[in-house]
Amino acid sequence: MASLMQEFAEARQKRLQDRANFLAEQQLAREQREQDLQAQSEATAKYLAHAGQTRLAWEQGRQAIAENALASRQEDLQNRADQVSTYLGNLNVNRTKQSIADSEERAQEVRTRTFKMRSQLKHIHKARIRTGNAAKIERRQVTAERAALTAMQIEDINKARLENAAIASQQRADAVEARSAETIAKLQAIAEQRLAAAKQDADSRSQEFSDRVVNVQSSLAQINANRLAAAQAQATKLSDFRANLSASVWSGDRAVADKPKATTPAPVVASPKPEKKKAKPEVKAESKPEIKPEIAKPVTVKAPEPAKVEVKEPIKETPKTPSKIEQFVVDYVAQLSTNSSLLEVVNDRDTVRDLLAQGANTLKVDPSDILNTLLQMAEN
Repeated sequence: MASLMQEFAEARQKRLQDRANFLAEQQLAREQREQDLQAQSEATAKYLAHAGQTRLAWEQGRQAIAENALASRQEDLQNRADQVSTYLGNLNVNRTKQSIADSEERAQEVRTRTFKMRSQLKHIHKARIRTGNAAKIERRQVTAERAALTAMQIEDINKARLENAAIASQQRADAVEARSAETIAKLQAIAEQRLAAAKQDADSRSQEFSDRVVNVQSSLAQINANRLAAAQAQATKLSDFRANLSASVWSGDRAVADKPKATTPAPVVASPKPEKKKAKPEVKAESKPEIKPEIAKPVTVKAPEPAKVEVKEPIKETPKTPSKIEQFVVDYVAQLSTNSSLLEVVNDRDTVRDLLAQGANTLKVDPSDILNTLLQMAEN
């Protein structure tokens, strides 16, 4: 244990000695750096002083050289200015003399050309006068000759036109007579054919009408027999129902027994359904003879009978407020930015879908009614 403590003490002493040696070395190194920096700063100051003196001397030399060059350039500019002014003065004098000579020469040329032009214009004017007189005389002669020739041609043309008109009128009269005779013959033949065809058609229509009357009478008799049988069957069912109801458990209570009697006509309402299919031939048989009113046979006594069958047919519902739907469609098409027509709106699926949706929400109607109205308006 003592040896261990001694070792720790020695180690500590050694560390303290190393630290002291390190601090001494760092102090020496610091002093050495300070000496080096001091020497370097002194050398830098000497170098900067020497460089400043050198730059000052160079700047003074450069300034002297620039002053000498400026003086020499000014002297050269002055010499050149003197030379240019002398040259321009001489040039101005020469140009003045040359312009005076040129102006005199141009004036002489102008006077010469003017004299020549006047003489030429006089000769041209005289020649034009002579040519104009000759041309005028020639035009008068040509005009007189053309007038005489034109009068002769017009006279010949009038004679030829009169002759041609007489011939053409005679030909047209002959053609009109021939066409009138031919037309009269054709009209007579057509009238005879039409009378024969009309007689044949009247016979065939009367025969057809009589056959149809017989068919209608037989079909009406069959319908009446079917109605009577159906009425007898319904009466039998009704009597059986009343008998069974009176013999039922509630037969003793008259108030309860009277209630079914009010509901007994319900089976009678459902019976006309099979008769609707047979009512259609009667309507067709009645409508076809109306197209050909030329037949006047007294067979129309049975005509009022089909009215009984038509009364029981269900009445189709008319479209709801067609005027409102049409007005809504017109307003919707008018407010479109594309200025489309009804046919273009019908061909556009998105526009039709939007129209049906807005109409159903606004008018509270079935979209099918709006679509039918739109199609009818587009067809019209």
